[in-house]
Amino acid sequence: MNSNLPAQSSVGGRDTRPFVSVIIPAYNAEPTLARAINSVFAQNYPNVEIIVIDDCSKDGTSQIATGFNRKEIRLLRHEKNAGECGAMNSGIAIAQGKYVAFLDADDEWRPTKLEKQIEALERNPSAVFATCACEFVGTDGVPYMEFGMPPAEFRKKELWRQLLVRSCVAKPCVVAHLASLKAAGSFDTSLRIAGDQDMWIRLSRLGEVEFIPEFLTVVHDTPHSLTKVYGRRLADYLLPMVSRHVESLRPELTPSEVRSILGERYTSVGRILYVNGNFWRGLGLILQGSLQGTKVRENAWYLMTASPVARSLKQTMKRIGASRA
Repeated sequence: MNSNLPAQSSVGGRDTRPFVSVIIPAYNAEPTLARAINSVFAQNYPNVEIIVIDDCSKDGTSQIATGFNRKEIRLLRHEKNAGECGAMNSGIAIAQGKYVAFLDADDEWRPTKLEKQIEALERNPSAVFATCACEFVGTDGVPYMEFGMPPAEFRKKELWRQLLVRSCVAKPCVVAHLASLKAAGSFDTSLRIAGDQDMWIRLSRLGEVEFIPEFLTVVHDTPHSLTKVYGRRLADYLLPMVSRHVESLRPELTPSEVRSILGERYTSVGRILYVNGNFWRGLGLILQGSLQGTKVRENAWYLMTASPVARSLKQTMKRIGASRA
């Protein structure tokens, strides 16, 4: 811990470091919620409250939260399902901390996460939020992807430009000033997915962003995650949201930046849809990305190697190889 930070001292045994509100939206999270909460209590930064928003669950989510019998946990039950963005708005509305940290009910933090991020925020009065990298872990417990390292040519004051092109911030990695969140406005409840990406773009317009280049969050792959439930409608939510930001910020963007943003977004969403069975819509978006001048050769190669025929052939070759082994 950095002993030079006066806000991180103690007086008479009382922790005088900034108070942090940890918001955990939870829907049918009975199997994983305890793990998430325990990871908050395992932090070497104890000056927290944990706000669990039970978004009209049909299982024992609320009982898991109350079963801890800890004064740090505040449970808010929704009578109607408000979605992830609605749940986060409810948590922010009652948060008492100087900072708000977000944690999904199926994920967890490593023990030094809050300490390192709060130190970074306290050192930089211009920072509106801090983030870190995360490790994605499959249902078998094996890590399969890393995400959230600072982008190339990272600029604290203009991260919004890079966030328009592609996401590099995961919600359970973020700690933000409560005042800045309120200044940015509520999470957009019309966005069933990508509401967090929308918020990080808006929030980063208000000040600087601090990156902790360490894997301080573990994101667990779960069968009913929002990305999987709404994945086939990614284009319906994500692309219009990005397009709205591009239009509102067009006076500050060069024509080259606009082409890069749209090209990258069309391409990335198109590839996701294409490889997950929404063949024609994915194809159309990939072609739109290419028309913006983005990854033209790479897209052509991708369309050949990821096509249903190519994938079927790969699976056949694997089966033949396995039968001969």
